[in-house]
Amino acid sequence: MEQSNAITTESQKHNEIIETVIGKVKNNQFTIYYYCPAMNVPSGGIGVLFKQAKLLKDNGYNTVIIYEARQDTKASYVESQKKGKRIDIFEKFNPTWLGSDLEGMTLKCMGEGTIKYADGSTEKCAELTINPEDMVVIPEGFPNVMEKFAQFPCKKIILAQSWYYILNSMSVNQNWQQFGIRDVISVSDGITEYLNAIMPGLNIKQYSQSIDRTIFQPTAYTKKFPKIVFMPGRSQDAILKTFNVIKTFYCFYPQYRWIRFDELKGLTKEEFAERISESAFALYTDEIAGFGTMPLEAMACGTHVIGWTPLGGKEYMNPNNGFWAHNGEIFQLAELMGIAIERYLAGQLDAPGVIDEYEKTLSRYTPENEKEGILNIYNEYKHERIAELEQLKQQ
Repeated sequence: MEQSNAITTESQKHNEIIETVIGKVKNNQFTIYYYCPAMNVPSGGIGVLFKQAKLLKDNGYNTVIIYEARQDTKASYVESQKKGKRIDIFEKFNPTWLGSDLEGMTLKCMGEGTIKYADGSTEKCAELTINPEDMVVIPEGFPNVMEKFAQFPCKKIILAQSWYYILNSMSVNQNWQQFGIRDVISVSDGITEYLNAIMPGLNIKQYSQSIDRTIFQPTAYTKKFPKIVFMPGRSQDAILKTFNVIKTFYCFYPQYRWIRFDELKGLTKEEFAERISESAFALYTDEIAGFGTMPLEAMACGTHVIGWTPLGGKEYMNPNNGFWAHNGEIFQLAELMGIAIERYLAGQLDAPGVIDEYEKTLSRYTPENEKEGILNIYNEYKHERIAELEQLKQQ
Protein backbone atom coordinates (compact mmCIF):
# COMPACT_ATOMS: atom_id res chain seq x y z
CA MET A 1 0.00 0.00 0.00
CA GLU A 2 2.81 2.39 0.96
CA GLN A 3 4.64 1.57 -2.26
CA SER A 4 1.47 2.29 -4.24
CA ASN A 5 1.06 5.66 -2.50
CA ALA A 6 4.72 6.51 -3.20
CA ILE A 7 4.28 5.74 -6.91
CA THR A 8 1.11 7.87 -6.99
CA THR A 9 2.92 10.76 -5.31
CA GLU A 10 5.82 10.59 -7.79
CA SER A 11 3.36 10.47 -10.67
CA GLN A 12 1.56 13.54 -9.31
CA LYS A 13 4.85 15.45 -9.00
CA HIS A 14 5.78 14.46 -12.53
CA ASN A 15 2.45 15.69 -13.88
CA GLU A 16 2.67 18.92 -11.88
CA ILE A 17 6.05 19.68 -13.45
CA ILE A 18 4.63 19.06 -16.91
CA GLU A 19 1.61 21.27 -16.14
CA THR A 20 4.00 24.04 -15.12
CA VAL A 21 5.85 23.72 -18.42
CA ILE A 22 2.56 23.69 -20.36
CA GLY A 23 1.49 26.86 -18.56
CA LYS A 24 4.71 28.59 -19.58
CA VAL A 25 4.23 27.59 -23.21
CA LYS A 26 0.62 28.83 -23.21
CA ASN A 27 1.64 32.19 -21.73
CA ASN A 28 4.70 32.73 -23.95
CA GLN A 29 6.99 32.38 -20.93
CA PHE A 30 9.73 30.73 -22.92
CA THR A 31 12.72 31.69 -25.04
CA ILE A 32 13.31 31.02 -28.72
CA TYR A 33 17.07 30.70 -29.26
CA TYR A 34 18.32 31.34 -32.80
CA TYR A 35 21.76 29.93 -33.54
CA CYS A 36 23.60 32.25 -35.92
CA PRO A 37 27.04 31.89 -37.54
CA ALA A 38 29.15 34.83 -36.32
CA MET A 39 29.77 36.52 -39.69
CA ASN A 40 30.12 40.28 -39.92
CA VAL A 41 29.92 40.45 -43.71
CA PRO A 42 26.46 40.95 -45.26
CA SER A 43 24.67 37.62 -45.72
CA GLY A 44 21.15 37.01 -46.95
CA GLY A 45 20.78 33.95 -44.73
CA ILE A 46 21.75 35.83 -41.58
CA GLY A 47 19.47 38.68 -42.62
CA VAL A 48 16.49 36.31 -42.84
CA LEU A 49 17.34 34.77 -39.45
CA PHE A 50 17.54 38.14 -37.68
CA LYS A 51 14.44 39.43 -39.44
CA GLN A 52 12.43 36.44 -38.24
CA ALA A 53 13.75 36.72 -34.67
CA LYS A 54 13.03 40.48 -34.61
CA LEU A 55 9.47 39.99 -35.89
CA LEU A 56 8.76 37.44 -33.15
CA LYS A 57 10.30 39.72 -30.50
CA ASP A 58 8.13 42.61 -31.66
CA ASN A 59 5.07 40.37 -31.31
CA GLY A 60 5.49 39.21 -27.73
CA TYR A 61 8.05 36.40 -27.97
CA ASN A 62 11.37 36.35 -26.13
CA THR A 63 14.03 35.72 -28.78
CA VAL A 64 17.78 35.49 -28.27
CA ILE A 65 20.52 35.20 -30.90
CA ILE A 66 23.23 32.75 -29.82
CA TYR A 67 26.55 32.31 -31.58
CA GLU A 68 30.02 30.85 -31.23
CA ALA A 69 32.85 33.37 -31.53
CA ARG A 70 35.11 32.93 -34.56
CA GLN A 71 38.83 32.92 -33.96
CA ASP A 72 40.84 35.77 -35.45
CA THR A 73 43.72 33.63 -36.73
CA LYS A 74 45.98 36.56 -37.68
CA ALA A 75 45.55 38.38 -34.35
CA SER A 76 45.96 35.08 -32.47
CA TYR A 77 49.25 34.39 -34.26
CA VAL A 78 50.63 37.89 -33.60
CA GLU A 79 49.65 37.80 -29.92
CA SER A 80 51.04 34.27 -29.47
CA GLN A 81 54.36 35.36 -30.95
CA LYS A 82 54.53 38.30 -28.54
CA LYS A 83 53.70 36.25 -25.46
CA GLY A 84 55.66 33.16 -26.40
CA LYS A 85 52.66 30.94 -25.82
CA ARG A 86 49.33 30.21 -27.46
CA ILE A 87 46.88 33.09 -27.14
CA ASP A 88 43.42 32.85 -28.72
CA ILE A 89 41.98 36.10 -30.02
CA PHE A 90 38.43 36.24 -31.40
CA GLU A 91 36.47 38.38 -33.83
CA LYS A 92 33.72 40.45 -32.26
CA PHE A 93 30.31 39.60 -33.72
CA ASN A 94 28.69 42.93 -34.55
CA PRO A 95 26.62 42.73 -37.77
CA THR A 96 25.80 46.44 -37.98
CA TRP A 97 24.87 46.04 -41.65
CA LEU A 98 21.56 44.55 -40.47
CA GLY A 99 20.35 48.02 -39.53
CA SER A 100 16.97 48.09 -37.78
CA ASP A 101 16.78 44.29 -37.55
CA LEU A 102 19.67 44.41 -35.07
CA GLU A 103 18.08 47.04 -32.82
CA GLY A 104 16.92 45.72 -29.46
CA MET A 105 18.09 42.15 -30.14
CA THR A 106 19.88 40.15 -27.44
CA LEU A 107 23.07 38.44 -28.62
CA LYS A 108 24.83 35.84 -26.45
CA CYS A 109 28.17 34.18 -27.10
CA MET A 110 27.99 30.45 -26.35
CA GLY A 111 30.80 28.82 -24.42
CA GLU A 112 32.64 28.91 -21.13
CA GLY A 113 34.86 31.52 -19.53
CA THR A 114 35.93 34.87 -20.95
CA ILE A 115 37.20 35.50 -24.46
CA LYS A 116 39.42 38.31 -25.72
CA TYR A 117 38.85 40.33 -28.88
CA ALA A 118 41.38 41.93 -31.22
CA ASP A 119 40.51 45.43 -29.96
CA GLY A 120 41.53 44.42 -26.43
CA SER A 121 38.01 44.12 -25.03
CA THR A 122 36.72 40.95 -23.39
CA GLU A 123 33.37 39.18 -23.07
CA LYS A 124 32.11 36.54 -20.70
CA CYS A 125 30.46 33.73 -22.61
CA ALA A 126 26.95 32.68 -21.67
CA GLU A 127 26.36 29.28 -20.14
CA LEU A 128 22.94 28.62 -21.62
CA THR A 129 20.15 27.07 -19.62
CA ILE A 130 17.71 25.54 -22.08
CA ASN A 131 14.38 24.61 -20.50
CA PRO A 132 11.75 22.14 -21.78
CA GLU A 133 9.42 25.02 -22.72
CA ASP A 134 12.09 26.72 -24.86
CA MET A 135 12.75 26.35 -28.59
CA VAL A 136 16.06 26.28 -30.46
CA VAL A 137 16.24 27.26 -34.14
CA ILE A 138 19.28 26.08 -36.11
CA PRO A 139 20.17 26.85 -39.76
CA GLU A 140 20.22 23.83 -42.08
CA GLY A 141 23.98 23.65 -42.57
CA PHE A 142 25.14 23.03 -39.00
CA PRO A 143 24.78 19.36 -38.00
CA ASN A 144 27.52 19.86 -35.38
CA VAL A 145 25.28 22.38 -33.63
CA MET A 146 22.28 20.07 -33.99
CA GLU A 147 24.30 17.38 -32.23
CA LYS A 148 25.17 19.77 -29.38
CA PHE A 149 21.51 20.53 -28.75
CA ALA A 150 20.28 16.95 -29.21
CA GLN A 151 20.56 16.35 -25.45
CA PHE A 152 18.23 19.22 -24.52
CA PRO A 153 14.55 18.24 -23.91
CA CYS A 154 13.14 21.21 -25.84
CA LYS A 155 11.62 21.69 -29.28
CA LYS A 156 14.36 21.93 -31.90
CA ILE A 157 13.63 23.49 -35.28
CA ILE A 158 15.63 23.71 -38.50
CA LEU A 159 15.45 26.96 -40.48
CA ALA A 160 16.04 25.72 -44.04
CA GLN A 161 17.09 28.49 -46.41
CA SER A 162 19.30 26.53 -48.80
CA TRP A 163 18.81 23.05 -50.23
CA TYR A 164 22.48 22.90 -51.24
CA TYR A 165 23.97 22.77 -47.73
CA ILE A 166 21.55 20.21 -46.29
CA LEU A 167 23.27 17.04 -47.47
CA ASN A 168 26.66 18.64 -48.14
CA SER A 169 27.02 19.44 -44.44
CA MET A 170 26.23 15.88 -43.26
CA SER A 171 27.88 12.50 -43.43
CA VAL A 172 26.53 9.74 -45.67
CA ASN A 173 23.30 8.24 -44.25
CA GLN A 174 23.03 11.03 -41.68
CA ASN A 175 19.73 12.90 -41.25
CA TRP A 176 18.11 15.41 -38.92
CA GLN A 177 15.86 12.84 -37.24
CA GLN A 178 19.01 11.29 -35.74
CA PHE A 179 19.43 14.50 -33.73
CA GLY A 180 15.84 14.31 -32.51
CA ILE A 181 14.69 16.95 -34.99
CA ARG A 182 11.66 16.70 -37.24
CA ASP A 183 10.37 20.30 -37.21
CA VAL A 184 11.48 22.43 -40.16
CA ILE A 185 10.73 25.94 -41.37
CA SER A 186 11.16 26.23 -45.14
CA VAL A 187 11.40 29.51 -47.08
CA SER A 188 10.44 28.22 -50.52
CA ASP A 189 8.49 25.65 -52.49
CA GLY A 190 11.74 24.21 -53.85
CA ILE A 191 13.22 23.52 -50.42
CA THR A 192 9.96 21.97 -49.20
CA GLU A 193 9.83 19.62 -52.20
CA TYR A 194 13.51 18.73 -51.80
CA LEU A 195 13.17 17.91 -48.10
CA ASN A 196 10.07 15.79 -48.65
CA ALA A 197 12.07 13.79 -51.20
CA ILE A 198 15.25 13.21 -49.16
CA MET A 199 13.88 13.06 -45.58
CA PRO A 200 10.29 11.82 -45.54
CA GLY A 201 8.44 12.28 -42.27
CA LEU A 202 9.57 15.80 -41.41
CA ASN A 203 7.04 18.30 -40.06
CA ILE A 204 7.67 21.09 -42.59
CA LYS A 205 6.06 24.50 -42.33
CA GLN A 206 6.58 27.16 -44.98
CA TYR A 207 6.14 30.90 -45.19
CA SER A 208 6.72 33.56 -47.85
CA GLN A 209 9.50 36.05 -47.36
CA SER A 210 8.94 39.73 -48.09
CA ILE A 211 10.64 42.62 -49.82
CA ASP A 212 10.98 45.91 -47.97
CA ARG A 213 9.28 48.30 -50.38
CA THR A 214 10.27 51.29 -48.24
CA ILE A 215 13.89 50.65 -49.24
CA PHE A 216 13.60 48.83 -52.55
CA GLN A 217 11.73 51.21 -54.81
CA PRO A 218 12.21 52.87 -58.21
CA THR A 219 14.81 55.61 -58.47
CA ALA A 220 13.93 59.26 -58.82
CA TYR A 221 15.90 59.38 -62.08
CA THR A 222 13.77 59.46 -65.21
CA LYS A 223 16.26 57.17 -66.97
CA LYS A 224 18.31 54.47 -65.28
CA PHE A 225 22.04 54.15 -65.86
CA PRO A 226 22.75 51.52 -68.56
CA LYS A 227 24.81 49.40 -66.18
CA ILE A 228 24.41 45.93 -64.70
CA VAL A 229 24.70 45.24 -60.97
CA PHE A 230 25.70 41.78 -59.77
CA MET A 231 26.64 39.68 -56.74
CA PRO A 232 29.03 36.84 -57.61
CA GLY A 233 28.58 34.80 -54.44
CA ARG A 234 31.14 33.89 -51.77
CA SER A 235 32.71 30.69 -53.11
CA GLN A 236 35.62 30.85 -55.53
CA ASP A 237 33.69 28.72 -58.02
CA ALA A 238 30.71 31.11 -57.93
CA ILE A 239 32.98 34.13 -58.44
CA LEU A 240 34.75 32.52 -61.41
CA LYS A 241 31.48 31.51 -63.07
CA THR A 242 29.99 34.98 -62.71
CA PHE A 243 33.01 36.68 -64.26
CA ASN A 244 33.01 34.00 -66.96
CA VAL A 245 29.47 35.07 -67.84
CA ILE A 246 30.54 38.72 -68.03
CA LYS A 247 33.59 37.96 -70.19
CA THR A 248 31.51 35.75 -72.49
CA PHE A 249 28.97 38.56 -72.88
CA TYR A 250 31.71 40.97 -73.99
CA CYS A 251 32.97 38.36 -76.50
CA PHE A 252 29.47 37.81 -77.91
CA TYR A 253 28.60 41.51 -78.02
CA PRO A 254 31.76 43.62 -78.54
CA GLN A 255 29.52 46.56 -79.47
CA TYR A 256 28.44 46.70 -75.83
CA ARG A 257 31.88 46.94 -74.26
CA TRP A 258 30.82 50.35 -72.96
CA ILE A 259 28.28 48.67 -70.66
CA ARG A 260 29.56 48.81 -67.08
CA PHE A 261 29.20 46.07 -64.46
CA ASP A 262 28.88 47.10 -60.82
CA GLU A 263 29.70 44.51 -58.14
CA LEU A 264 27.62 44.80 -54.97
CA LYS A 265 29.53 43.91 -51.82
CA GLY A 266 30.11 45.29 -48.33
CA LEU A 267 27.04 47.53 -48.51
CA THR A 268 24.30 48.44 -46.06
CA LYS A 269 20.76 47.51 -47.10
CA GLU A 270 20.10 51.13 -48.06
CA GLU A 271 23.25 51.38 -50.19
CA PHE A 272 22.48 48.01 -51.76
CA ALA A 273 18.97 49.14 -52.70
CA GLU A 274 20.18 52.45 -54.12
CA ARG A 275 22.75 50.81 -56.38
CA ILE A 276 20.14 48.37 -57.72
CA SER A 277 17.54 51.08 -58.20
CA GLU A 278 19.78 53.35 -60.28
CA SER A 279 20.79 50.49 -62.61
CA ALA A 280 18.96 49.26 -65.69
CA PHE A 281 19.75 45.60 -65.04
CA ALA A 282 20.57 43.14 -62.27
CA LEU A 283 22.54 40.00 -63.13
CA TYR A 284 21.59 37.02 -60.96
CA THR A 285 24.03 34.08 -60.90
CA ASP A 286 23.24 32.22 -57.68
CA GLU A 287 22.99 28.59 -58.80
CA ILE A 288 22.26 27.18 -55.32
CA ALA A 289 19.76 29.70 -53.95
CA GLY A 290 17.11 28.31 -51.65
CA PHE A 291 14.84 31.22 -52.57
CA GLY A 292 16.67 34.26 -53.93
CA THR A 293 15.53 37.71 -52.85
CA MET A 294 17.78 39.79 -55.11
CA PRO A 295 15.65 39.34 -58.26
CA LEU A 296 12.55 40.38 -56.32
CA GLU A 297 14.37 43.36 -54.83
CA ALA A 298 15.38 44.38 -58.35
CA MET A 299 11.79 44.07 -59.60
CA ALA A 300 10.65 46.29 -56.72
CA CYS A 301 13.17 48.89 -57.94
CA GLY A 302 11.92 48.64 -61.52
CA THR A 303 15.26 47.08 -62.51
CA HIS A 304 15.19 44.31 -65.11
CA VAL A 305 16.62 40.93 -64.11
CA ILE A 306 18.79 38.63 -66.21
CA GLY A 307 19.69 35.42 -64.45
CA TRP A 308 19.78 31.73 -63.80
CA THR A 309 16.86 29.77 -62.34
CA PRO A 310 17.96 27.93 -59.18
CA LEU A 311 15.69 25.44 -57.45
CA GLY A 312 14.47 27.92 -54.86
CA GLY A 313 13.55 30.66 -57.32
CA LYS A 314 11.39 28.63 -59.66
CA GLU A 315 8.26 29.47 -57.68
CA TYR A 316 8.31 33.05 -58.97
CA MET A 317 10.64 33.16 -62.00
CA ASN A 318 8.75 33.12 -65.30
CA PRO A 319 9.22 34.49 -68.86
CA ASN A 320 7.10 37.55 -68.06
CA ASN A 321 9.20 38.92 -65.20
CA GLY A 322 12.79 38.47 -66.35
CA PHE A 323 15.29 37.09 -68.82
CA TRP A 324 15.90 33.62 -67.39
CA ALA A 325 18.49 31.08 -68.51
CA HIS A 326 18.77 27.44 -67.49
CA ASN A 327 20.67 27.12 -64.25
CA GLY A 328 24.44 27.26 -64.82
CA GLU A 329 24.20 27.86 -68.59
CA ILE A 330 26.92 30.46 -69.21
CA PHE A 331 26.44 30.87 -72.98
CA GLN A 332 22.66 31.16 -72.75
CA LEU A 333 22.87 33.75 -69.98
CA ALA A 334 25.43 35.82 -71.91
CA GLU A 335 23.17 35.75 -74.98
CA LEU A 336 20.17 36.85 -72.93
CA MET A 337 22.16 39.80 -71.60
CA GLY A 338 22.70 41.01 -75.14
CA ILE A 339 19.03 40.54 -76.04
CA ALA A 340 17.91 42.38 -72.90
CA ILE A 341 20.21 45.34 -73.61
CA GLU A 342 19.02 45.56 -77.24
CA ARG A 343 15.40 45.69 -76.08
CA TYR A 344 16.22 48.23 -73.38
CA LEU A 345 18.01 50.58 -75.79
CA ALA A 346 15.06 50.28 -78.21
CA GLY A 347 12.68 51.36 -75.45
CA GLN A 348 10.83 48.04 -75.46
CA LEU A 349 11.24 47.48 -71.71
CA ASP A 350 9.61 50.78 -70.75
CA ALA A 351 6.11 49.53 -71.47
CA PRO A 352 3.71 49.66 -68.45
CA GLY A 353 2.98 45.95 -68.83
CA VAL A 354 6.56 45.06 -67.86
CA ILE A 355 6.30 46.76 -64.47
CA ASP A 356 2.80 45.32 -64.02
CA GLU A 357 4.30 41.82 -64.27
CA TYR A 358 6.84 42.73 -61.61
CA GLU A 359 4.10 43.93 -59.29
CA LYS A 360 2.07 40.80 -59.93
CA THR A 361 5.06 38.69 -58.88
CA LEU A 362 5.75 40.83 -55.81
CA SER A 363 2.13 40.64 -54.57
CA ARG A 364 2.84 37.31 -52.83
CA TYR A 365 5.91 38.56 -51.00
CA THR A 366 4.50 41.29 -48.77
CA PRO A 367 5.42 42.09 -45.13
CA GLU A 368 1.84 41.30 -44.16
CA ASN A 369 2.02 37.79 -45.64
CA GLU A 370 5.43 37.19 -44.10
CA LYS A 371 4.31 38.33 -40.64
CA GLU A 372 1.15 36.24 -40.78
CA GLY A 373 3.09 33.20 -41.97
CA ILE A 374 5.76 33.37 -39.24
CA LEU A 375 3.31 34.05 -36.40
CA ASN A 376 1.04 31.22 -37.57
CA ILE A 377 4.00 28.82 -37.64
CA TYR A 378 5.05 29.58 -34.08
CA ASN A 379 1.48 29.49 -32.85
CA GLU A 380 1.23 26.00 -34.35
CA TYR A 381 4.51 25.07 -32.66
CA LYS A 382 3.08 26.16 -29.32
CA HIS A 383 0.01 23.95 -29.73
CA GLU A 384 2.13 21.03 -30.93
CA ARG A 385 4.47 21.41 -27.96
CA ILE A 386 1.53 21.43 -25.56
CA ALA A 387 0.18 18.24 -27.17
CA GLU A 388 3.62 16.60 -26.87
CA LEU A 389 3.83 17.50 -23.20
CA GLU A 390 0.29 16.25 -22.52
CA GLN A 391 1.36 12.85 -23.86
CA LEU A 392 4.17 12.74 -21.30
CA LYS A 393 1.78 12.85 -18.38
CA GLN A 394 1.61 9.69 -16.34
CA GLN A 395 -1.77 8.11 -15.73
